[in-house]
Amino acid sequence: MWEKMIRQGLFRKRNEDKMNSKLRVRIIDMDSGWIINKFQNKLCEELLNLGVDADISKERDETADINHYPIYYFQDAKKVNHKNDTYMITHIDSLHKVELLKERAPRCGMGICMSKYTMDYLTMYGVPREKLCYINPAHDHVIKPRKYVIGLTHKTHFDCRKRNEMLVDIAKGLDKDYFRFIIMGSGWDEMVAEMEKCGIEVEYYNDFIYDKYVQIVPTFDFFLYFGWDEGNMGYLDALAAGVETVVTPQGFHLDAKGGLTYPCETVDDFIRAFEKAADKKRALVNSVESWTWENFAKKHIEVWEYLLDRKPLSELTKNRGYYMDGIFSVLPKEI
Repeated sequence: MWEKMIRQGLFRKRNEDKMNSKLRVRIIDMDSGWIINKFQNKLCEELLNLGVDADISKERDETADINHYPIYYFQDAKKVNHKNDTYMITHIDSLHKVELLKERAPRCGMGICMSKYTMDYLTMYGVPREKLCYINPAHDHVIKPRKYVIGLTHKTHFDCRKRNEMLVDIAKGLDKDYFRFIIMGSGWDEMVAEMEKCGIEVEYYNDFIYDKYVQIVPTFDFFLYFGWDEGNMGYLDALAAGVETVVTPQGFHLDAKGGLTYPCETVDDFIRAFEKAADKKRALVNSVESWTWENFAKKHIEVWEYLLDRKPLSELTKNRGYYMDGIFSVLPKEI
């Protein structure tokens, strides 16, 4: 009885020491080309930032907690069992590669796919599910969305027919990270200055220059007109250029069948029309907003801590509901 208690106490002590020790990770440099090299370099960089003892080398480190291969086709002539080795899986496009993974998976800790699709595909072809998970790739977050271009091509009139004062109110209601303006026509100087003071990007031509006009109209994403005076001739050119229109439903605007994309009358109407477009682009941007290199590294750490029994599953899964890959794609040994 005393021996059993002593053994249990020693086991708990060793487990506590392991959980409190710094995670040691060796990333194997396989010299596989620029994108794989980028994965291994970015992963190592973020692991170091997160306090992990990590390095990159062409040789395994038998003293490391984890040896991680940035791609699955590493040399394994001796076919040794390395239960804490992990490796990334991608580009599985032949039966030979599937068979290689089926042979390799039982001898390693975990194969980390880049997508649920590949994980399910390999499972279907016989790779043990408990030996697979997936972690979505990351991107650098340096590329920003191109702003929508809103074009106006008329001069101002102060007899109320063109409702010039609406421009600033509409512009202020839009997300300046998603929209910019190109304006051609005289009389907008003060309004352009006010917009720019608010951080709104404006390319302004204070006179009509025909050659430039012909050049810029096809670059518009939207043609804007809020006047109420039969219609705007720039509307015809915008349609001829295949540009969507956000204009008042009046005059000959109505006679161009299918030409009036967003009929608007009030400032709120115009803002809502543009924001519908922005929402489409935001959805695309947001779909990979969390796919950062930091999160990529954190998800690897969670999988490794699971393999090494460094933390209980209840702690590793505390972020349940925020993402589906990483630890949440692991088929646990027990719950």
